[in-house]
Amino acid sequence: MERNSVIITGIVVLYNPEYNLLKKSIDSVYSQLDYLYVIDNTKGINHADWFQNDSKILYTPLSDNLGIAEAQNIALDKCLDKSDFIFFLDQDSITPDFLIESLLNKFFQLKKSGVNVGAIGPRPYNRDEGKKYLGSIKKGIPIGNNLSEVSELINSASLIPVEAFRKAGLMDSTLFIDGVDHEWCWRAKYRGNYRFFIDEDTLLSHKLGEGDRHFLWKKVAIPTPFRTYYQYRNFFRLLKRGYVPTYWKVSNAVKYAVKLFYYPLFISPRKEYLRNIFNGIVDGITMSN
Repeated sequence: MERNSVIITGIVVLYNPEYNLLKKSIDSVYSQLDYLYVIDNTKGINHADWFQNDSKILYTPLSDNLGIAEAQNIALDKCLDKSDFIFFLDQDSITPDFLIESLLNKFFQLKKSGVNVGAIGPRPYNRDEGKKYLGSIKKGIPIGNNLSEVSELINSASLIPVEAFRKAGLMDSTLFIDGVDHEWCWRAKYRGNYRFFIDEDTLLSHKLGEGDRHFLWKKVAIPTPFRTYYQYRNFFRLLKRGYVPTYWKVSNAVKYAVKLFYYPLFISPRKEYLRNIFNGIVDGITMSN
């Protein structure tokens, strides 16, 4: 299928964006998209003047932080009926040239082979260190054509056929931020037997967390205390869902048990980390699923 025969809509969610980095991020994919929906979660600030006189970009300010999932759903409600594919992008991710073309070509190669593709994305790498982000437990299975099959993808730079949203549903807005992308992949596999792939020929300039710090023998991404609350809360919420993989539940149980002591002891502001972790655990256990 030719590129000009499909409509690809981009979605980027803003939250206190830095203009130069956002512009670089958008410019890196602008020519490859038919439309770009920009949903702004920044509280009390309107960035409409950044996108004036551009008919391809549709800007929606929410005037509050409703969470990445709800913001994405607002965009999806607007664009699913007039799109063939959705391309998600983080406000600070930089994509390589011809990324979408490469992802689309490999998507259709897989489909031609009878593979039910739920999403395909590039290999993210840490732009500060120039190192690829590889899963600690699940690193992906090489399947040829420089593709790796994975259990889930990060949201940024993932290309998703609209039909997958029809079958799996939209993003889970109750999760607010953490685990939103992975949960959708697991749900899509459960509801539609979809599979997920990384195109190793393309790299995504990315940064996880608020910065990396050495912990024992490796570096770990450090979230803000605010983000830590959602990590713990959503971990306990996702524990209750049968379609969430066992490997994720076990590996994250170990990880969060270690961080339960590490953050309050070694990362400032210590009391704030402790309070957010405690509140996240309590809410995750007591909230309905």
